[in-house]
Amino acid sequence: MRNTIIMAALALCASILTAVQTVISLISGAGACFNDGCQVVEQLSVLSPLVLNLMGLIFFQAVFWSLYFRDRMAASRVDWPGLLLICGLSFDAALMAYQLFAAHALCAYCVLVFAVVLLLNLLYSRRQMALGLVTAAGIMVSFSILTFSPAVAYMPDVSLKNAAYGKKSCSAPSKEVHLIFSADCPHCRAVLDALKNCNSCEFYLNPIEDIAALELPGIERSAGFSPQLNRLVLSVLGIDSVPVLVVRSDEGYRFIKGAGGILDYINQACFTQEEITFFEPSLDIGAEAFSPISEDDGQCSVASDCLDPLP
Repeated sequence: MRNTIIMAALALCASILTAVQTVISLISGAGACFNDGCQVVEQLSVLSPLVLNLMGLIFFQAVFWSLYFRDRMAASRVDWPGLLLICGLSFDAALMAYQLFAAHALCAYCVLVFAVVLLLNLLYSRRQMALGLVTAAGIMVSFSILTFSPAVAYMPDVSLKNAAYGKKSCSAPSKEVHLIFSADCPHCRAVLDALKNCNSCEFYLNPIEDIAALELPGIERSAGFSPQLNRLVLSVLGIDSVPVLVVRSDEGYRFIKGAGGILDYINQACFTQEEITFFEPSLDIGAEAFSPISEDDGQCSVASDCLDPLP
């Protein structure tokens, strides 16, 4: 009986916490974030913080009322509090495992909610405690042995060229380049505007999200467009900003970050027929060659909206 009162009080407090987060999300569009990991996790979720907090509020309210009416439901064959608690623990354990093994960032608020749900399971009964610990451990182990890179990355015929939204080229292009960009980045737009005129480069356009159309004349659409692969390329290279220009040459691939450096390269390499020495010699990495990544101003973060104005 005492444990039931403690659990009901704990579920009620958790309900109040998620209710406050729901109101904050409704007003600001994002919940109160206790650390940077919260923002990373929010970007990786297909559900908004408002929906997630509403789900949490409904869950804790359901647990509270099932505990409140536990004696009246004693004749039922279904242990509703125990069933709700194990479902909630499974959900939160999966979220925690994804943050640990895929996102590599922990949301402090998510950790707090997970701790509350785990504690509720431990307080309910010894049987529930054992079942909860085994369930959480099983989910953690399952996530630890999985890879979370998009499956498209392991297909043999996939490349940046095939994953492009489309290409823009003039007659007899002499250079092949890929522009990885975001549709809502003003610095990316500045680079795209520079491509409206004809030049000597064959430009493959690789946005990191789905786009309906590009206001750029002369684009030849690609059937295998994959924004997931374009985003994966940045992740593998440890690049968290756009735009990025990938230049292909006989020596390998070279990368330029930032609108300033990209525009300089385009003006010198694409609007003339002369070859330029824009990079230091390449570094051999495995079977391919990568040059040092060149950085410049004019970048937008991949994980959040760009706040840096155009120069």
